[in-house]
Amino acid sequence: MNGTASGIGYRLLLLMSLIIAPGSSFAESFQHSLLPEIERKPLLNGMQFLFFDGTEDRVPFLLMIKNGAAFDPSGKWGATNLLLKMMIEGARDQVLERELGKREIEFDYLVDWDSIHFSGTAPAEHLNFALSTLSDLLVRPVFEEEVFARLRKQAIEEAKADWERLESRTQLLFTEYLFRKNPYGHPVNGTLETLQSLYLRDIKIQYRKLMIPNQAFLAVAFSGDREELFRLQSRRWGSWVREKAAPFTFRKSVPPERPKILLVDQKNSETSFLRWGYLGVARSSRDFLVFKILEQYLTLWLPSWAEEISASSQIRGCPKLVERRMPGYLQISLEAPAGSITSYYDKLRKSLAELRKGKVDVGRFEEAKQLVFQELKGAFDDPVEQMKLILGAELYGLGVNYISTLNLRLERVTQEAFQERLNELLPEGRFVMIVAGDAEELEPFFANVGEVEVLN
Repeated sequence: MNGTASGIGYRLLLLMSLIIAPGSSFAESFQHSLLPEIERKPLLNGMQFLFFDGTEDRVPFLLMIKNGAAFDPSGKWGATNLLLKMMIEGARDQVLERELGKREIEFDYLVDWDSIHFSGTAPAEHLNFALSTLSDLLVRPVFEEEVFARLRKQAIEEAKADWERLESRTQLLFTEYLFRKNPYGHPVNGTLETLQSLYLRDIKIQYRKLMIPNQAFLAVAFSGDREELFRLQSRRWGSWVREKAAPFTFRKSVPPERPKILLVDQKNSETSFLRWGYLGVARSSRDFLVFKILEQYLTLWLPSWAEEISASSQIRGCPKLVERRMPGYLQISLEAPAGSITSYYDKLRKSLAELRKGKVDVGRFEEAKQLVFQELKGAFDDPVEQMKLILGAELYGLGVNYISTLNLRLERVTQEAFQERLNELLPEGRFVMIVAGDAEELEPFFANVGEVEVLN
């Protein structure tokens, strides 16, 4: 079971060819008829049921709550993640596991900064049992001291293991360095210190603060007797008590005035890590698509950097745009031979300078827009992805109309508009960077780039 989204994901970008399906033009339109038909059924407590068409024998379901780890109390990061572990993992005894297994029901959960997701699948004839079980776990949780102690110990061990792995440690340092005092700068699963400061009462307070029905959306891809299913489920979920939602008003992150570089001293290592990035924009911003296109543009560009710098050595790397209700971030991660990491930074710097000066490759730019469009279009091939798409629009306040008119919005991002907005959104010198390698060798180079801090 995956409790967080904290894994560090890389895409191998060398020796990889990109294939765009013939005839799949960016200018293709989403017609409203291509969007899934959704039947909404609200409860008096504010919870919403969303029914999607279903054609499979197995019925997928997805519950989203519009609160997440960003609401962890200061100094107690990891409280929401531990809460979910207690509600799901801690409550699943042998009897329940046997019942779920007999009915072939699967459950999973995911804690993000902005939201909490519970997902699963069940045979149509056991869907009511699956949703009733989920309701029991969420609406009527059992919090026991013994379970709390066991799961907190497990979470502490996981946090310690994350810190000991160079890949995950550099990612943790990157978000902390980028966001500073904003909650987004802290890991979803907490740190060794913050987890040790948690008590069972903190978990109970976090439950009352976050797990509220008027922030909840339950999507089900089911074409059976919806009225009967809704009647049965409303009895269970209707007892969930409505509360006032916590305001989303956290301290804003402020970009640094000049580059900030943290060198993680890693002597005698054959490889180095570089994580570079900027604060982005909120997912609801009209400029979000500029960042999304840039993410794909860099994805297409990155393999050529390696060919220029070290054709005989493969690198691992990826650009990544992280969505948030408040500003997210754009990040490039690279793992390369220790002696070449400064060359890759130079190539990155020069490439962005070219973009700022208007030297945009027209073919690559159009292909990047095509990839953004295809990413959304591909979501309609899978019922679960459809549900995630619609619930994501709910989370970020976008509305379904945003999805149906994405092609028009992309068309408005011309090469000229892209370059103009890029200069404003990515001002030169306001980035942060984490570099893991031999600090003694790297410090003289990066001292000429910006403000350097060395972490031994």
